[in-house]
Amino acid sequence: MHLANDARKALRRIALGDTDFPQQCTVALQDPQTEVRVWLHGLGAPRDVTECHTVACAAPLTIGIGSESGSMPNLNSQLCLHFREHGGDERLLGEIGLRPLKVMPTGGPELQLFSVRNCRNYCLPAMRIWAHSLYQAYVRNRDHTLDIPIETREIDSMAVLFICPRPVALVTATHEDHGNMFPMNLMGPIGNGYFAFALNSTRPASHLVERAGRIALSTIPLEHAASARQLGRNHKLECLNWNQLPFPTKLSPAFHIPIPCFTLRVREMEIETSQKLGSHTLFVAHTIRDESFASGLQFFMVHGTYQARRQRNGCQAPGRISVQHGESD
Repeated sequence: MHLANDARKALRRIALGDTDFPQQCTVALQDPQTEVRVWLHGLGAPRDVTECHTVACAAPLTIGIGSESGSMPNLNSQLCLHFREHGGDERLLGEIGLRPLKVMPTGGPELQLFSVRNCRNYCLPAMRIWAHSLYQAYVRNRDHTLDIPIETREIDSMAVLFICPRPVALVTATHEDHGNMFPMNLMGPIGNGYFAFALNSTRPASHLVERAGRIALSTIPLEHAASARQLGRNHKLECLNWNQLPFPTKLSPAFHIPIPCFTLRVREMEIETSQKLGSHTLFVAHTIRDESFASGLQFFMVHGTYQARRQRNGCQAPGRISVQHGESD
């Protein structure tokens, strides 16, 4: 057994080399991040959608983009997202081909939903990217505890999506005598004060949010990232014992529900609509109150292949965590 484990580790070192990073790596950035821009191609001039797109569902992988256009692209449109460095030579880091699915209307911008046709990751040489994809497929094939079956193409596309640094926030929801606080990273603004986020449909946290109809979304300073990650298990809880939180709380300004005392910013939102898309339920909410308390570096996550590129270019990561995509959502 020890020999087999040693052999696997040796093969991993040979295949991944100095790019051996976990799928999700913690990085410290100001919000909004300015490292990567996301561009939508295929509808005339390229459109910057960095601040109006989100991961809407993990399986099947679905991407949402806020739009004021009022019309859905033609099914035959050759749409794709380009992930580019911001500044310098604006090098192309990755791309994802999109296929239009449907429109989710809101009281503000429409949320256009897309499935994934294909993807390319240019953060590392092609052989390294292939090795990462093969290794992750091997890991998932051996892990019988995963509750979301995700195809290899979707895993590879998620890696490209997380080239764009994505913030991790703490969500608070309360309903009657039930309440919970948990981390989330499948989320993003879609324009005009509207926000979309996805939660695992089978988890009690998602059901609580549906009943509550509103949430407080708290940003996380980097120094409290470890405490926030501890709350990942709360996705599976029906109700939280507030006295067991690893940090003190205060009441949010509008909804008067518990939020971390350390939060830099809190957005209080009312949920306008929700829709189950597969493994995840997509929620669309509008902001009731947005208040900042301080500024500073925040808890973001990027994919390991992009982090490997960052380190090769001289960016140092303050920490990293080896978890699968979705465990914070």
